[in-house]
Amino acid sequence: MKSIVLASALAAGILVGTANSRPLINQRALVTEVVFVTETIENVVVYVDKKGAPYLTTTEAKTTSAHSVVVSTTSVTAQPTTVPSPAPQVASSPAAPVQPVASASSAMPSFEFAPSVSVNKNKAPAVASAPPYVAPSPSVHKAKPTTTTPPPSPTEKPASSPPAPAPQQFSSSPAPAPEQPGPPPPSATSDVPAKKADDSGVLPMGITYDPFKGSAQTSDCKSEAEFASDFEKMKDYKAVRLYGQGCNQIPWAVKAAVKQNQKLMAGVYMSNKGGGEDLGQVIRAWKSAIDRYGSGNWNIVALFSVENERVNDHDMTASDVVDAIKRARDQLRAAGYNGPVGAVETVPATVENPSICDASDVAMVNCHAFFDSDVIAENAGKFVRSEIDRVKQACNNKRVVVTESGWPHQGDPNGKAFPNPENQRLALESIRAEFSNDMFLHNAFDATWKSDFSASFNAERYWGIIQ
Repeated sequence: MKSIVLASALAAGILVGTANSRPLINQRALVTEVVFVTETIENVVVYVDKKGAPYLTTTEAKTTSAHSVVVSTTSVTAQPTTVPSPAPQVASSPAAPVQPVASASSAMPSFEFAPSVSVNKNKAPAVASAPPYVAPSPSVHKAKPTTTTPPPSPTEKPASSPPAPAPQQFSSSPAPAPEQPGPPPPSATSDVPAKKADDSGVLPMGITYDPFKGSAQTSDCKSEAEFASDFEKMKDYKAVRLYGQGCNQIPWAVKAAVKQNQKLMAGVYMSNKGGGEDLGQVIRAWKSAIDRYGSGNWNIVALFSVENERVNDHDMTASDVVDAIKRARDQLRAAGYNGPVGAVETVPATVENPSICDASDVAMVNCHAFFDSDVIAENAGKFVRSEIDRVKQACNNKRVVVTESGWPHQGDPNGKAFPNPENQRLALESIRAEFSNDMFLHNAFDATWKSDFSASFNAERYWGIIQ
């Protein structure tokens, strides 16, 4: 028995010595704790006679201590580390408390936003009084200078239209998160777009839609019944683009799209000039509508855009847009949406601001052949295709979705571009010949609530496809 005690004591002594001198070379991912262990062992001496038979055993209590440290590192190769021996502990004292160890910083790197670059000067300046909500309007995509009248910017919403939410204020601080438990997962941080199943997929032919009706003097919102009727008329288009949350359009559109088995492109009308929508509020409206009418399934939303041509209209800078995209992605991931997030711009603004492309999961552009005075209706599709090729080259061959393209059926001519019903038919036929997917035709119905002006060739109200 005494021999067994001696062997155990020697083994314990060897283990303690090993713990105090072995280099720690295994790299770990996280700093966890420092643990001190104090134990009391017996120093045993056995006396034997000449024949090896034990005749006397003495013991002496001895207190020893050892500690182990788990260390994290951010270096590629683990460096050998020798653990120092701590001061001996008194046998009767309790074990030393766990002490925290500072870890390497886990903060994500900061991002340098590209400075704002001047955009296409052929685009008409924005309307002086910023609208509370701006529905889609065509914009120029001409790469070379022309002598024609500049194309229009979005027209302002009539004063009689429903009030829009307070304008979004941009800053480096994050916007309020959507009302739902739990933060977004680490893989969905704003700087690194998450891998998405539909990121490399395509959308069927789509169409753009706005919720207003009436005239510029008597503008009003469409009712829920009118939404249902409009979506019935648009059922052949399996994707519908919305521009914001005005007129309670989000829940009614979700309800109608679920019935018609359609996808939706969601949008936020952001603006630095006033009258813009709040990003967090719009995301919460989408989550509420999807929870209520879509069984909580975000698959009905195919794309999400934070703005529409605001850089082209000198309303927002490229840095503003990049920041909005990142904040939107974080909030959308937390709400359950894992699809593409980005911003809609004109072709020139996209090409001249690659930071927007880099921040977006897919490139989204509005492209209208009508605003090139050298393009006839029959060549509209070829013109749009050539412009999209420019975007793909500027965006490192990223997927491109054309979020607006069409031709007006009434208005004033723009050089060789004549707006009439026959030319609208020819232009749409030409666009369909070049694109079978990732294309939203503009617009579902005439926007009779808009105001015409010369820079739009008095065609602003007459882009409707469905009569």
